Amino acid sequence: MPEVSIYKIRENFARNLTFYRKAAGKTQLELANELNYSDKSVSKWERGEGLPDLEVTAQIAQTLGVNVSDLIADKVKRRILITRNKALITCLSVGVVWLVAAILFFILQLLLPNASSWLVFVYALPVSSVVAIVFSSIWWKRIHILLSVSFLIWSAALCICLSVNHQKIFLIFIIAAILELMSLLAFFIKK
Repeated sequence: MPEVSIYKIRENFARNLTFYRKAAGKTQLELANELNYSDKSVSKWERGEGLPDLEVTAQIAQTLGVNVSDLIADKVKRRILITRNKALITCLSVGVVWLVAAILFFILQLLLPNASSWLVFVYALPVSSVVAIVFSSIWWKRIHILLSVSFLIWSAALCICLSVNHQKIFLIFIIAAILELMSLLAFFIKK
């Protein structure tokens, strides 16, 4: 069995701790508070300038939802799994919106067969985009938020256009275009 140096363990621990902490959506201060340590200690561990004792390492692993071996491994094995889980959770949440829309459609068809119950699915579009915005804000990059906001703008305009019976309601898309331009500008200003 090859000998592993303490420096290699520190390096691996620092890299993996940083990755898993960020994947869990925690700041150094939040993790430190959960461990009853200072954020300076967490920062020191993430810079590879020291290692916590074994009991604290086990507590860190439990807090971040990983094994101790994941914290000292050469490669981060769970990176793909974590990303996949986030995508699945996001898709399942959007799927719940569409399940509710389908149930409402079914109920409306039973109770009001002549109503335009198909609009329930159109209304599910902006609700889905709100769910996507929430999860994009938590887990994903800013481009995902921008895409979700764009989808919200255009799907809300579509809902209004299909719901309001007026000759010039299509002008709502001018407002949507302006909102889209503003969201693009906000994206590039922050960048």
